[in-house]
Amino acid sequence: MKLPRFFLPVFTGIMLFLAFGCNDDPDSVGALTQPSGDFGTIQVDTFYATSHSSIKNLLYTSSNDRFMIGKFQSYQAWACLAFYNWPDTMIGVTITGGTILLKSAYHFGQSMSVLPVNVYRARASWTGSTLSYDSLSLNTVAQPPYNYYYDVNTRYSSAIQAGDTDWVAINIPDTTMLREWFSTNSDTLHLNDGLIICPDPAFSNAIRGFYSYYASDTSYQPTLYINYESDYGPNTYVHKLSSSKFVSTVDHASLLTDPDLIYVQNGVSYRGLISFDSILTTLPVSVHRAVLQITLNKDKSSSQFNSFATPFLNDSLYAFSVGTDSLSDGLFYALSQRSTDSYGNAVYSFESATLANLWLSNYSARKVALSGYSESISFDLFTLYSEAAEKNLKPRIIITYSVKR
Repeated sequence: MKLPRFFLPVFTGIMLFLAFGCNDDPDSVGALTQPSGDFGTIQVDTFYATSHSSIKNLLYTSSNDRFMIGKFQSYQAWACLAFYNWPDTMIGVTITGGTILLKSAYHFGQSMSVLPVNVYRARASWTGSTLSYDSLSLNTVAQPPYNYYYDVNTRYSSAIQAGDTDWVAINIPDTTMLREWFSTNSDTLHLNDGLIICPDPAFSNAIRGFYSYYASDTSYQPTLYINYESDYGPNTYVHKLSSSKFVSTVDHASLLTDPDLIYVQNGVSYRGLISFDSILTTLPVSVHRAVLQITLNKDKSSSQFNSFATPFLNDSLYAFSVGTDSLSDGLFYALSQRSTDSYGNAVYSFESATLANLWLSNYSARKVALSGYSESISFDLFTLYSEAAEKNLKPRIIITYSVKR
């Protein structure tokens, strides 16, 4: 519809008023309508890290959806696996053999290399949270007997070679052990503590992950097949209810090779701890936005990222606030967004306004800790630039804020 010429100036004026009225940025006219003391000057400042460290963290792997076995370079992972809670109809049956099927989920190292493993009968409970690689590998709890966790005389050797989606089988030829497992459900004599599975260090060149009983797809769960004699002849019983965990290690000296880099190591694990001692001190301020940025040193990182449904999770870090003891205080936790800078470096960014406010109010230490997204189910290594790097590579937090007059 064509407007009459008389209405054109009025219509134009209204449209200009609406357009400028929708502007997000305050203008001088708006500022004059409120007391000047209510407005501060908007500032954007970048604050750089002042120091860093890489600290070891104890992982709890019993409730993860996968467990690890293998050796790669100076990394090792030993697995513990047990099946339990049989139906009454299976207690005391005549067992003739058994096989465990495991579904591959991950690898770190050489993808299709053969993984020779030794499988031992466990002789003590390993389900607590304090089991370490050192205790298990020494087969002791601080003192003799040195046969505490597993029976060195009950060993089965197997060679695993599989892709990340294949099934592997571990045959259990010891029918005496299997019969003791199925002799009772009230295991007061530790007849069924399961198995300890460790790599043969002379030949292993990969760490492989397998789905646990906590896998969301129940068809991927570890499965025990028991061959037994029934009244109607040979039969096979299939059982899935199980528990598992893994313990791991890496040589400290071979991992933390450069004091000017920050190491975030999954699976063992090490976390990066970065200090920001020179941030805002002027109060009162209002933090409008804060973005923490960390840059990856790709050449010194080792990654075999998991296949998650959401692609960005394949390569992500967590940032979290800590107390004066450098442990998480539970007040801030953020997942990274990954981008690439003009030099081709991967940059991890975290929305961190909450963190900046915690620092300013002294609720948290002026530090941030970093861990890998898949810290408990992979061995990926993120090596990050520290405060010793060139300015464009340093860890930094960019804070947009206003200071009240």
